[in-house]
Amino acid sequence: MTDVSVVVPAHNRPKELLRTLRSLTRQTLPTTDFEVIVVDDGSREDARALVRKSAAALSSLNLQVVRNEKAVGASGARNQGARLAAAELLVFLDVDCLAHPDMLAVHLATQRERRVAASGYTHGRELTPETWELRIGGEWNWESAPEVFAKAATVGLLHDPLTELLAEPRSSDWAFFWTCNVSVPRDAFEAVGGFDEDFDVKGVEDVELGLRLSLAGLPTVFLPDSRALHQPHPRDRHTELLRDRRNDLVLLRRHPTLEVEAVCSFDIVNARAALPALTRFRDRLAPEAVDTAHLSALPRTTEALAGAETTLLIGAADAWPPSLPAPTLTVGPTADEVEGRSYRLLGTRLPFEDGQADVAVLTDYWRALPEATACRVIAEALRCARRVIVLSDAATAPPAVPDPELAAALEGAGSPFWTHTVALRREFHQFRFTALDRPAGGSNAAGASRAFTVEPAAWPLTHLSDITY
Repeated sequence: MTDVSVVVPAHNRPKELLRTLRSLTRQTLPTTDFEVIVVDDGSREDARALVRKSAAALSSLNLQVVRNEKAVGASGARNQGARLAAAELLVFLDVDCLAHPDMLAVHLATQRERRVAASGYTHGRELTPETWELRIGGEWNWESAPEVFAKAATVGLLHDPLTELLAEPRSSDWAFFWTCNVSVPRDAFEAVGGFDEDFDVKGVEDVELGLRLSLAGLPTVFLPDSRALHQPHPRDRHTELLRDRRNDLVLLRRHPTLEVEAVCSFDIVNARAALPALTRFRDRLAPEAVDTAHLSALPRTTEALAGAETTLLIGAADAWPPSLPAPTLTVGPTADEVEGRSYRLLGTRLPFEDGQADVAVLTDYWRALPEATACRVIAEALRCARRVIVLSDAATAPPAVPDPELAAALEGAGSPFWTHTVALRREFHQFRFTALDRPAGGSNAAGASRAFTVEPAAWPLTHLSDITY
């Protein structure tokens, strides 16, 4: 009886593929109990011919290899393999991941005990040959998985930090459903629709599936005893980071919730730490602190809004002037959730197209945020609207200072790991604020309602090594 179907999508990794398949011949789960489906997704070298050349070494496997002459992408290849599966349990294993002898047995035992989205332990997830040589070194017999895993267990740098991070389960653990080494009941996979093939390039598509499985009642559970090891190979890390940020937006558009926004804004690990504080901030923020009670006192602003076909409001629509068309889109922690119109989000990532709105208005909501976070909201508004107006002292009761608990939480978790590649604006100095409306008579007294148009200031990035002394 086939208990497990292992799906391995493959694209241009012939050496790693053969090693991975050989590691599957050494499983403690009998080879009669599982099948292996390789989906060759348009590789330069036909995986079918490659496997035929190694038929003797792989003869114990119940193995089928299918080929796409034109690549369909990671999501499509995995879905294709799943459709061919005979077993009730699917294991997705990346082509470059060696399988520990106990990997499949642990996945199967876990799923028999409880239906979950299981994510296994992976050694050396981000290492390339160069960084492996630098940080690890030594001789490694990549052709012998048992030998590699025995050695890896003694190398602290190969420890998977998710072991400690995910020891205490949280609702956002779906964000760690990384398909290096995962399992899911086939009926659950099919019920949620499999991998979303709108992710046309690899990255974040596995996380998005983890979220849908979580919403369907299957939490992501980390399995420290179901191990894989990522074989070091050349990779374009810069491109990967850019691709993931692009796909973050695909994820947020599919699931525009505060939890998903936090993952896309602050990175997966930081979001996990910050989410409790973000949720409490959302729940205690008073609408009157971020409403538009005094917007009518700003004639140029109201004129701009009256002439706009599409308006994005970031804050609260409470006390919106009845003389103006209602905002087309509303975003804010106090907003009602109305599909396609109103989103209960922080505003640091928005599920909208570039330039989707004619005008965006940011209420005194910015005052409740630490400066770096407010800058991210302004930057997103500038991406999504052709004109951005920031209000000051226009709410019923504007916040006097940034929310202390939120500021404390985001001081440590507000800067995502990828800022060395994708820069974020963190200071008001990085924008130009031009007065649009001032109080009558030109007074600029504290507490008088004001409005400013905002534009990004030129802010070139410079490496320390480029500074001349």
